[in-house]
Amino acid sequence: EDQGPLHELVSEMAPSISKRGLAATAAIIGLALVACAAIVHQGHLQQQPAATVLEAKYTTLSGGLQVSDVTVGTGAEPQAGQKIKVHYTGKLTDGTVFDSGDISFNFDQGQVIKGWDEGLKGMKVGGERNLIIPPALAYGHAGTPGGPIPPDATLHFNVRLLQV
Repeated sequence: EDQGPLHELVSEMAPSISKRGLAATAAIIGLALVACAAIVHQGHLQQQPAATVLEAKYTTLSGGLQVSDVTVGTGAEPQAGQKIKVHYTGKLTDGTVFDSGDISFNFDQGQVIKGWDEGLKGMKVGGERNLIIPPALAYGHAGTPGGPIPPDATLHFNVRLLQV
């Protein structure tokens, strides 16, 4: 009776493999196949794009600064020299958050990085804006020595104008 090539292979190997060893090997192979299937399935799920994510529309300004309004405010628009308060989150291009919080400063007076002074122009209180700031308008070739921002880093900020 012909039982196929696998039976023939097992029959040839039978003298050197015990039934217990064969069962253990089959169990290990089965577990490996289940693990591989789970990894492939998980990878497939992770590759599915989120249906509700909207692509932001950025406007590129002088010096390569990119701005995108998330929410347009309805309050006062700051003028040069006025004290303003913003809430912000700063990220590196890999998504690492390097800073977040509230800060008050005199608007358009060089007290913050140039990308902020330029990127906040035209905002109104209550507005929220995303900024992509090239190194030349941020911390340049130096980065923040000993700090979280590496040399030549492009920075991503989400900024909300809280008050003027």
